[in-house]
Formats: sequence, C-alpha cells, structure tokens
Amino acid sequence: MGKLKENRCFTPYEPVIDDETFGGFPFTWNITHAASWIEANLDKVKLSVVQIAPAGLGVDSDSLDEAWIPEADLSKPVIIAWMRPEFFKLIDGNHRVAKARRMGVTELPAYYLTEQQHRQFFTRKEADKMYVDYWNEKVEQVERGWGKWAVVGQMNV
Repeated sequence: MGKLKENRCFTPYEPVIDDETFGGFPFTWNITHAASWIEANLDKVKLSVVQIAPAGLGVDSDSLDEAWIPEADLSKPVIIAWMRPEFFKLIDGNHRVAKARRMGVTELPAYYLTEQQHRQFFTRKEADKMYVDYWNEKVEQVERGWGKWAVVGQMNV
C-alpha cells in the first residue's frame, strides 16, 4: 500500500445518455465504462466474493428502486473499489445486494478494483487529484498508527 501520484493528463469519463453512474461529489464513477473495461481486462481484475450482511440490519438504501430488485441477476459480479486502506466501497450492484439479503444469500461474486484501477472511471476532472490527496492522507495516518476505519478484522480478497 503506497502513496499515489496525480495523473496530470487525467481525462474523466463524463457520462452520456444511458451511461450508468454511481456516487456523488467528489467521487462519481462511470459504471458503464468500468464494466466495459473489466470485461476487456478480466486478467487484470481480481474476481472473488463479497460477504452479504443479513436483511434487517438497516443496511439497504432507501433510494433503491424497488422494481429493479427482483430483476437483479445474482450471478453477475458486483463491482467494489478499494477506496482507502482497509475500506472497500460497493460502486455497482446495490440492487443485487438488496435481493441477496432478502433471499438470505450470504455472498456474491465481486470484482475488486484497486486504487489505481477504479480512479480512471471518475466523471470529473478534479476527482483524480482529490482522490490522490485523500488516499495519501489515509496512508500517512496508517503509517502513524492512527487506527483503522470501517472494517473490523482483515478483509481477504
């Protein structure tokens, strides 16, 4: 886990009609392009599983469109981004996770994108620099022994 450098030539994947995006300021990903890149680069992406928390723990988003949940394909891997040391973020597959919880499914297939891989799909020019600053600050905190965030125990991918 090392520090990142800003890509001064970063070109965002600005969404066009029918592109799926996820996130909010400052980090929004173009999921359509991320999924296409993964399919073309399966040898560069880690395919593993993600554990699903049981239903009823208050973890489903109220913003999910209920009509899409029954249609979710649980065989299609979700996409997870390594956001900072010891913290991963689900960036694609919220409906699949909601369906899995409701069905009692305990794990789903997942593509894990590294800190280098997922940032190429940001939709804003300034996001790359902001992410590099964010990541590097978290790495420095880990190096100083300032603690861990959001994950209890070790996550093995």
